[in-house]
Amino acid sequence: MIRMILADDEPVITRGIRRLLDWKTLGIEIIGEYGDGRSALEAIVRERPEIALLDISMPGLSGVEILKECRAMGNGAAVIFISGFQDFEYAKAALEYGAAAYLLKPVIREELLRAIEKSIYMVIGEEAAERVEVKENTADSGINYEMLVKNKEAGYVPVYADIVYNKEEDDQIRKLIHFSLFSFLEEYLNETGKGIVFQKNEKIALILKESACGKICTEVESIWAESLQVTGHTTFFVIGDMVSAMSQIPGMFQQCLARSGYLFFADKIPVPVIGLHDKVFAGRGDSGLLGELRQKLFEAIVAQNEADMKEISGQYGKLVLRLAEGKKEDACFYFCTAARFLEERCEAFALPGRKLEMKELLEKSRKCGRFGEMEALFEQEFAGYLDTIKAAAINSDKKDILKAKDYIEKHYMENLSLNVLAEEIHMNPYYFSSFFKKNTGENFKDYVNRVRIEHAVPMLISTDKKTYEIAEKVGFGDIRMFNAAFMKIYRETPGSYRKRVREI
Repeated sequence: MIRMILADDEPVITRGIRRLLDWKTLGIEIIGEYGDGRSALEAIVRERPEIALLDISMPGLSGVEILKECRAMGNGAAVIFISGFQDFEYAKAALEYGAAAYLLKPVIREELLRAIEKSIYMVIGEEAAERVEVKENTADSGINYEMLVKNKEAGYVPVYADIVYNKEEDDQIRKLIHFSLFSFLEEYLNETGKGIVFQKNEKIALILKESACGKICTEVESIWAESLQVTGHTTFFVIGDMVSAMSQIPGMFQQCLARSGYLFFADKIPVPVIGLHDKVFAGRGDSGLLGELRQKLFEAIVAQNEADMKEISGQYGKLVLRLAEGKKEDACFYFCTAARFLEERCEAFALPGRKLEMKELLEKSRKCGRFGEMEALFEQEFAGYLDTIKAAAINSDKKDILKAKDYIEKHYMENLSLNVLAEEIHMNPYYFSSFFKKNTGENFKDYVNRVRIEHAVPMLISTDKKTYEIAEKVGFGDIRMFNAAFMKIYRETPGSYRKRVREI
């Protein structure tokens, strides 16, 4: 039985981890739970568990400090860190000190299972680890080495294969597709004599004979193309290094499985056939560029430039592909960081944000089946910021234009200039001119003259004031300006209008 301890200052986390897996089936016994770093270290020294699952940030000692102490004392326990979103970079850096894995809270079953399996291989070796694997599929095919030993001169190349399923396909459909792929591979290799295929815990393994295949990559790409025709689905392949002895096959296949994380990114690989040492996504993977792109994304959103926002979002996604290095959880983090940056910038600039719930957003991203789906999720999130700011800007424009109109209505009889009103609205005069026309359909001067004429007409009809007196009363500097403005609206002079209306 492998022994493991749990340490987290939040009891709800340790209780949740206990319930997340059937530890007895895994051959693991949880021998203790601890709420601070000091007691966790003492338990590791005293009990010598094979695995320690530690919160990276605890009172007493941090997870990294515990790991350093263990290594200094020669203790080889496999350490898995769990961390909150804010400690992600810290947890990731801890891998350099020899941590087995890191997990983000809330911990999800699949990530925890992968971390545990990796830890088992680290502390007790491959042969013993085989004895404690979860036996979820007891109907796995056995390995038939007969085809491999016919040519003793051949080298052997293990290849891991998996299917890129569609999101809407349920488990039953996926089982049928899996069976279809396996049957195709079995028939293909039997007919060509190029190797064998078998399953281990529902993982499909091809063992190709190097001398029978020539260039292995070309052969696997050919298999990929044919499998696409047969199943209607893309198959993802990881090609291992050639080994010279059959005893080396299991170890090499485990190395192939270590790159299985790229399955999540397979929709971005033109031909999803990769090798153990391939740089899957070409280009510069500089994390410093993330900050630059986040700032550009914010600027495009504030400028309400949707085209630029989409282009920068696409650039950000391509950079995430390179930086994530086949880790879905890292991709989640980099995208969530961009969303959190936008929220913080909006708050700093007093702009309307989206009241971002990081835990909820992280959960949504984790549910994405493929990278393209995750990318679309966050582009939609970014667009939400643009829409929010755009709506606020429209509302702000309405308020400003209503304020401007109200000011004109109250001060039309004064020497009302564009500069005076722009200052009142707190805008640049040049910008205010275009802003006013955009929101009223008239330029500033025509609008003010129309308001003045509207106030002049009742005086023309109901009083005996001279035309020049009325012009002065409503704010015109001289009678000629009044006449010109009146003619532009009514197509007749003020005097003619007065006479005609009074005669009706």
